[in-house]
Amino acid sequence: MKILITLFNCSLLTNIFLSPSYSNAQNVTVTGALAGNGSYPTLSSAFSAINSASQSGANISILITGNTSEPVTGAILNGGGWAGVLIQPGGGADRTISGEANAGTPLIGLNGADYVKIDGLNSEGNSLTISNTRVSSFNGTSTIRFQSDATNNVITRCKILGSSLHRELTGNIVFGQNSVSTGNDNNLISFCDIGPAGSNLPSNGIAFASTSSTVLNSGDTIRDCNIYDYFNSADMSAGILIQGGCRDISILIISFTKPE
Repeated sequence: MKILITLFNCSLLTNIFLSPSYSNAQNVTVTGALAGNGSYPTLSSAFSAINSASQSGANISILITGNTSEPVTGAILNGGGWAGVLIQPGGGADRTISGEANAGTPLIGLNGADYVKIDGLNSEGNSLTISNTRVSSFNGTSTIRFQSDATNNVITRCKILGSSLHRELTGNIVFGQNSVSTGNDNNLISFCDIGPAGSNLPSNGIAFASTSSTVLNSGDTIRDCNIYDYFNSADMSAGILIQGGCRDISILIISFTKPE
């Protein structure tokens, strides 16, 4: 009888620890929002909570405290009227936001979102890697994409990895299309390492896609970045690709390294 009781208790404890409600790590913490504050397993779920309500005037902080595995639909942040959104790693460790987003979609999408800053810090043990492992030549495949008039955003001190293959409309970072008013303007990429996710090399490190002859991507700046190991043996490749429909793009102190 004593043995049976012990086995029953062990079984109960096993069920508790393996239950999905206990096993999902909460890797992302949101504070300062008007709605959606709390802890989430992925950046995607945190963005969904923020997207669900008006955030007018809010100063939102998103702290990455563990590695996330994002869904195939990616993490998409829409415009929300906030004063600002700050995303950075915490806990004094290397953090990774990763996933294999569907072909044609970004791992992180700023879809009309303004005043968002992603800061990998690289200090006190904190660092941030953002990696989309999807290998695809489908238009729009990217690790981070600015789209639909995303303006005044900053990506700094991050490692941004990807493996997209299209010659024109893919890249680790894409300034995309579908702008309706201003274009994707006045965004800054600085002090970032931009290279391949694993052994699959991207065609482009950064790509500026054409919007239209009247709605232009303009005033964007790429500075102090290391763009490396971009190559497509079957097609064109570029460290930074700038197409028509863009103007006043500043490129300052960039290191380009292609594989030998």
